[in-house]
Amino acid sequence: MERRFVPRLGRTVTRLGLGALPMGPLQRTLSVEEGARVVRAAVEGGITFIDTATLYGTYEHIARGLRGWKGPVTLATKTHAKTDRTLAEKHIETALKELGRDTVDIMLCHCARQRFIEAEWGPTLEALLAARDKGLVRMVGMSTHTVAGVLDAARHPEMDVIHPLINLKGMGIIDGGVEEMLAAIREAHGAGMLVYGMKSLAGGNFVPDREEALSFIFGIAELDAVVVGMVTPLEVEWNLRFAAGRPIPEDLARDTALSSKRLSIVALACEGCGECVEHCENGALSVVDGKASVDHEGCILCGYCAPHCQRLAIRMV
Repeated sequence: MERRFVPRLGRTVTRLGLGALPMGPLQRTLSVEEGARVVRAAVEGGITFIDTATLYGTYEHIARGLRGWKGPVTLATKTHAKTDRTLAEKHIETALKELGRDTVDIMLCHCARQRFIEAEWGPTLEALLAARDKGLVRMVGMSTHTVAGVLDAARHPEMDVIHPLINLKGMGIIDGGVEEMLAAIREAHGAGMLVYGMKSLAGGNFVPDREEALSFIFGIAELDAVVVGMVTPLEVEWNLRFAAGRPIPEDLARDTALSSKRLSIVALACEGCGECVEHCENGALSVVDGKASVDHEGCILCGYCAPHCQRLAIRMV
């Protein structure tokens, strides 16, 4: 499996990383034991890069999965503290304690749908930089769904890492399309940043076309890595085989296909606008208490609703 060397860490990371968001309470809600099995399958299969966040609630899953593991693993996490430096410092402490580490390899400002605005994110970045100076964090930066945010990071003198949203159709990019995001990624890479992508399968919506979607992502030379959400050891095996160019057995393809998933609404992202309801041909979506809600009996996983969600709140997990 292809790897990239990260000078500041002094080691390589696999270009395929494990994204921990789907296994946590915001999406699939795997038990700690179930999540740990996914993590263990990933590292035993050769993955050396795992991405999570304070909000994801998956530290225990990761720590349990890595218990006793001797190989190198690079962990990235995020804080959403914004103007609250004290909260950012608490998030750093929590990550160190719950992941069982003396240092966090990468910690990012969890900007998500925002760009980096000093008045909003400056205190959090200050906390991360202070932690980097103390050796508690090794690399800092930001995650974002915006082209402008990638450029903010690329031009910031203190940031080491950018974690942008990028996929085949640009689904979820807020302020541009694929070409604009690729240009921003190229600038960040040219500035010497570690660039690792997210949402390559658009929250699972591209699972039916996953080979094409992942081929596109791995074909972007300026992406050092991409993290892919996985919620079963079988999904780990499929992604490992694809990333390594190994044959994928028919039963593995079948058991990890769209039919193995369910539609999930990320409540934190949903604004309750009702656009998805209007485009659901099966009457499986409704707005309840200001959030989209899924009737899983009626949902046929057609995916017609997802392109109409500007906040990428609709996921297939």
